[in-house]
Amino acid sequence: MNTSPLKIRPAASADSPAIRQLLQSITGVWQADWRPDAVQRSITAADGLAFVAVERGQVLGFISGHDLGFRAYLSEFAVAESRQHGGIGTALLRTFESALAQRGCRLVVADVYPPAQPFYCKHGWTTPAAILLSHRLST
Repeated sequence: MNTSPLKIRPAASADSPAIRQLLQSITGVWQADWRPDAVQRSITAADGLAFVAVERGQVLGFISGHDLGFRAYLSEFAVAESRQHGGIGTALLRTFESALAQRGCRLVVADVYPPAQPFYCKHGWTTPAAILLSHRLST
């Protein structure tokens, strides 16, 4: 029986430092070209579609996305490496997908960190007929 006090709740701006620390602690997640306020901006822009997994005051997972009208976009999703494969990611993903479904959204897309692809496939995600492109903007 799991008696863990894990809680999934909406992310708040006060969570930003802990979320940033989480993202920086996972190999390959934090990008050097992200703005210093990327986490805060993500939470604000998510408009209620950013969630954290918290246990005993520690942020162990984060998911953030956006309802774009035509489709939704999962923009960031991470679980502390030491807690992966324990159900936290599944709980976060279900919470995010449920929030989208309540808004009437029928399609969500994501660019996925390659090692995480099996996790998504396990939860019914498939590869779309699309190509991901990027373009670096000069600042």
